[in-house]
Amino acid sequence: MPTAPASQVSLRCMGSRWRFFSIWLGWQWGRRSTRASISNVLASTVIGAGIFTVIVGMSTGQGLQKAIDRKVATFHGDLQVRGYQQALSADAAPLPLSDADINRIQSNPKGRTGAWHSACFKAGMASTPSQMMGAQLMGFSSLPERISHTLVAGQLPEWPSNEVCISREMARQLDLDVDSTFEMYFSRDPASLPTLRYYRVSGLYETGLLEWDESFIFADERQVQKLNRWEAHEHQAWLYYGELHGQDIEVLRALLPVECDVYSARQDFPQLYQWLDLFDTNTWILGIILTLVAAFNASVVVFIRVIERRKAVAILRTMGLSTGRLTQAMLALFSQSVLKGVFGGNVLAFCVLWAQWTWKFLPLDPYTYYVDHVPVSWDWFGFAAANLFIITAVLTTSVLPAKILSKFHPSQVLRMA
Repeated sequence: MPTAPASQVSLRCMGSRWRFFSIWLGWQWGRRSTRASISNVLASTVIGAGIFTVIVGMSTGQGLQKAIDRKVATFHGDLQVRGYQQALSADAAPLPLSDADINRIQSNPKGRTGAWHSACFKAGMASTPSQMMGAQLMGFSSLPERISHTLVAGQLPEWPSNEVCISREMARQLDLDVDSTFEMYFSRDPASLPTLRYYRVSGLYETGLLEWDESFIFADERQVQKLNRWEAHEHQAWLYYGELHGQDIEVLRALLPVECDVYSARQDFPQLYQWLDLFDTNTWILGIILTLVAAFNASVVVFIRVIERRKAVAILRTMGLSTGRLTQAMLALFSQSVLKGVFGGNVLAFCVLWAQWTWKFLPLDPYTYYVDHVPVSWDWFGFAAANLFIITAVLTTSVLPAKILSKFHPSQVLRMA
């Protein structure tokens, strides 16, 4: 029965003491390298650029989505209860809800921090001696806290009264200020004269959503109900402001009569959210491209490193070093470039994000992006997943050249050396 050479037997039978010999060997090769290879620097740079791009893109993309979502929810609420298949309209009929239905709505979602607000709408024409523009009264029984946070001048209106809160943009266009009064004309039916009402501006708000800021006036709900000739218990919608999880929408929908339904901002403004989703798509496309470049570069670096160490590899192969151990040694050698790239990319990304979160030095056009600076979101699970994805892709592709080169016979390599 043939036996293996003694050198092979001795290396293969090192046992658990030398289980990590190949990893230690690759690490030592990396430490004792006498020159900083351009390929290693390039590998670390590309890996770091991939990590940096994905993390910054994820953080700013999610931050922009959340910032715009919060602003849209200022007018829309996180949820709305309206008539079934009823569009957002100031001419909608009141909801056919009983007191029992309203109690069920207000007691859900269970275990969540939030509040329900009834609302009514009425479109009209705001008029001053110098200007006139279309506007929409948005009547609340009490002003939601999220809206009160947008106040930039004056004070919140005290209801019941004719006090209203208008946007700074609307005040500019109508030449109004805090404590100014203006007229609004409302049409009840085409055959009758318009109804005239006077309102006093108690405060100015600003959300940065120009389309909404130019349209909405926050008023006492009872004022709107009287314009519509409705009773105090009649409302066009119920708006929920608060946290949501999982199946909250479906649970709430099951509690409503068939004439009503639940709507989220994403359902009512699909084009806006499709535009926001493009930020995630663009970030991942760029991240995948950089990951592929880093993976290809990793393969080239491993190939070069194996060629540099071909004599030592051939000697170890004659001593019985297995293909798996050789691959481990090459990965350990390349791991230094990977660690440097990952560490540098993460440090640079988090420094930039922290600086933007603190000082907001990167501005945005609020008329295009609805916010005046680049927002930041801290999604630690997403950051960890991005790191793991890039590291796995790079190490997986770097195995291939090591396996290919391990097929060469050691005697051929030693003759060439």
